[in-house]
Amino acid sequence: MKDAVLDYIRGVKQADSPADVLKQVYHIPVLVALIAFMLAVRLRALENFQTDGGVTFRGNDPWYHFRQTNYLLEHFPTTMPFDPMTNYPTGTSVDQFGTLYDQLVSGFILLTSFGDPSTEYAGLIMLVAAPVFLTATVVPAYLIAARFTGRWPALVGTAVFALLPGTVLRYSLVGYYDHSAAEVFFQTLGVFGFVTAIAVAQQSQPVWELVVDRDLDALRRPLVYSVGAGVAAALYMWAWPPGVLLVGFTGIFFALKITTDVYHDRSPEPMAFVGTVSMMVTGLLMLVPLKSFTIGSATQHSLLQVILPLGVGLGSLFLAYLARQWETRELDRTWYPISVGILIIVSATAFSTFVVDLTGALIARIGFSAGAGSRTIGEATPPLADNPPFEFIYSEYRLALFTAIAAALVILARPLIQSNDTRDTGYVAAALTTVGLIYLGSPVVDQIAGIFGTSWQVLGLLISTGLIVGATLRHRYEATELYLLVWGAFIISAAFTQVRFNYYLAVVVAVFNAIFIAQVSDLLDIRSTVGSVRESVESLEGWQVMAGVTIVFLVLAPFVFPTVAAWDTAGPNSNGPGAVEIWDGSLEWMNEETPAPGTLEDPDAEPMDPTGTYERPANGDYDYPDGAYGVQSWWDYGHWITVHGERIPNANPFQQGATEAANYLLAPNATAAQDALDEKMGEDGQTRYVMIDSQMANPNSKFSAPTVFNDNVSFNEFIDVVYKSQGQQLQPVRLRTQRYYESQMIRLYAYHGSAVNPAPVVLDTQRQTVPTRGGGQTTVRTFENGVQRFQTLEAARDYVEENPGAQLGGIGDNPTERVDALEHYRLIKASDTTSRNYLRSYRRLQQQTNASAGSLLRNNPSWVKTFEKVPGATIEGSGAPAGSEVQASVQMQIPVSDRQFVYTQYATADADGTFELTVPYSTTGYDEFGPENGYTNISVRANSEYRLQATSDGALYTGTATVDEAQVVGVDDAAVDVELSEEQPLQLGGQSIQASG
Repeated sequence: MKDAVLDYIRGVKQADSPADVLKQVYHIPVLVALIAFMLAVRLRALENFQTDGGVTFRGNDPWYHFRQTNYLLEHFPTTMPFDPMTNYPTGTSVDQFGTLYDQLVSGFILLTSFGDPSTEYAGLIMLVAAPVFLTATVVPAYLIAARFTGRWPALVGTAVFALLPGTVLRYSLVGYYDHSAAEVFFQTLGVFGFVTAIAVAQQSQPVWELVVDRDLDALRRPLVYSVGAGVAAALYMWAWPPGVLLVGFTGIFFALKITTDVYHDRSPEPMAFVGTVSMMVTGLLMLVPLKSFTIGSATQHSLLQVILPLGVGLGSLFLAYLARQWETRELDRTWYPISVGILIIVSATAFSTFVVDLTGALIARIGFSAGAGSRTIGEATPPLADNPPFEFIYSEYRLALFTAIAAALVILARPLIQSNDTRDTGYVAAALTTVGLIYLGSPVVDQIAGIFGTSWQVLGLLISTGLIVGATLRHRYEATELYLLVWGAFIISAAFTQVRFNYYLAVVVAVFNAIFIAQVSDLLDIRSTVGSVRESVESLEGWQVMAGVTIVFLVLAPFVFPTVAAWDTAGPNSNGPGAVEIWDGSLEWMNEETPAPGTLEDPDAEPMDPTGTYERPANGDYDYPDGAYGVQSWWDYGHWITVHGERIPNANPFQQGATEAANYLLAPNATAAQDALDEKMGEDGQTRYVMIDSQMANPNSKFSAPTVFNDNVSFNEFIDVVYKSQGQQLQPVRLRTQRYYESQMIRLYAYHGSAVNPAPVVLDTQRQTVPTRGGGQTTVRTFENGVQRFQTLEAARDYVEENPGAQLGGIGDNPTERVDALEHYRLIKASDTTSRNYLRSYRRLQQQTNASAGSLLRNNPSWVKTFEKVPGATIEGSGAPAGSEVQASVQMQIPVSDRQFVYTQYATADADGTFELTVPYSTTGYDEFGPENGYTNISVRANSEYRLQATSDGALYTGTATVDEAQVVGVDDAAVDVELSEEQPLQLGGQSIQASG
């Protein structure tokens, strides 16, 4: 490497003219310009993430990297061994965070600040880390392309990479402090390492005799480059444990290349040398971060990252040994691939358990599976699930994906076509047809894949690999080109399984577009290597220049002219922090007005340090102090609760606790909700707070996500779709079922735990038969005139009984039956931001159903609502008519919005007129409780006492009750006694309290 650099410098010094100097170094300023452009685009919105208090980030995972990096700044180079501040009540250790990526960023911060970084400076470096890593990928990507194409086609490919407006841009914008951009950099570096090592081995031809003779002069270069490739692979997995994907497709390459080399009567030992040395180095280096002695997880530094590369290395050595035995015994070479295949099958059968675990880790957890759970993660959804194929491909790559595939097919088909064998021509035709069916006819292939219990992407990968295997058996391919083909096949299959892996595909597209430009240039004979620039230019004919410019224009122009707006990343709508800014107020309030974990109901206890060092427990579960507690929410918000609220979420974006959270949020009654908590909490854990935002409660937003994790329900059980007739058109309208209103999440967010009666709102529908897209027919419910509102609920119910197509409620916040009150949950904080999206969905529903403005919404849709789970106070009453229904109501005040709501609960009096209620809201005693004594300084407080009333034979019985905060939180076990008395007609000042707000 050193000699090559010196030769390059001498060549520049000995150049004949400035033009010749430019010819030798012109790629450097072009690369610098492309890097500057990429950085400028990605850093435009920097100010959107800089705040008076420091910095903020976009998304969820960046906040956990922020947490891990801040820990490293205090304990460098030691990463956080265990984190009890998430996934309550067990804690967690997630090896995708606190890796080499965080160490590099924190190390740079410490180095450039001389060990004393300010909060602002550290935050700034974290903000720009992703853009820097992504733009740094330009260097290895260019070097890969240049090895196959020369400099100027490689520059065109690099320009394609710089101009891509899709996933690779979104995941590398300022403010997105995640490992995605680092993944791209380290995988590209790893691929470059293997391509280089393979090329050097092809030149040096290291064989067994050189190893036996210890001929270091002959072995030095392939040894050094093979070790470098192994180190690069290890660095990739140190930064991102699922980077074991690189080992997977590299292992397949070595198995394929070694086998076909034997088949074509060539020595397999140069490739076996690279495979053995590089993979053994990788396996040994992966012992350094080893934390888990299992093989079932690709997301942790486990034995998988050790065993797989060691297996590839030993496998390469064994295949070379087997080839020697084949040669010594003069066996028929055509039986070698068959024997290898049989050995693989026998080994897989003998170690079936290991193979199943390994396959599950590689396929289901790295990118070749998009299960139900992962589909709720935006970045893990299949890209073609909701998008037509061409529309998605064009939005991501314009025409560059098609030209990249064309280049790959040319590499695959060229030796076959040049053979002039009709069988090879038929193979090429079959291969092109198959590839077209796989990647352009995915719906058809998806049905075929379903028969085999897999996805069309995995099936496509297997078929593509089979085509490559078949082609390599037909003809011998250059090892480096074959490696690129295997890499491309794996990455394109992963990219069409989960949208996030399109940031990997961006590099593949760039490299293969460089190859495409080189292929076209060779076809047009314009890649001249004449001695000087002037001679090179003068040797070209006009048609060659025009054709070359046209091809480059067709590749690059679609990125520029219609899509300049795709690079407009400065506006807050294009790149900003998003909802975390709205959650901030509620989380800061929680930080200040609730007891620190460890001090609940015990202010003298030692609070847990939210940024402290906690050792990994021997049994995997952390032993929390008695005063610790969990915060229940949907898993999306777990990192925000940890970092901003400094509280412990039950669920987090690692999807830990997601199933239990779904079971809780969708529970149909209080008992089921408590069972879901008990399932998560175990014997000693306790959940104290619940946070729900408008997106979780909105059927048009995140409400459907928990239904994916709850095996007992489906989204259709909560939503009933009817159609509004508009001439010949039918417009779908989403109504809600009673199951929706009774779910724990809606009881809290929409009703604040109060009992709610149906409103006298009726929608008249009729059955209508309509044609389907497939040419059949189906029956749907339709309506034309919208809702009718009756004077009384009894009148509405009578109408529904007389009209079978009529439906009571189900519109907005109006249930079809009474929703019972929650006895142990109270609203304690509502954010001061109203959700415009939530209101917009209600306005649309209002327009669709012609409902009145005030008939759909029961309470103000604050963006975030925080609830506390409390023991509740007991109200024991007497004096009610026997068997009568007693209503207890209290009016509450939300200070930030200056709005009121009414909490109502019902009980039935016994034969002797006694009744009992458990209520969660207090009416007095607030000043005596707060974080300083282990309780909550609640924000939402009562405007009145509880008013209790019952009716019988036209008589009204009433009473009032004062409930102290001490009784609600369980400090005072005394019940509140109430005796109802009959009101005289002249004393009747009005009707029962109705909900407002």
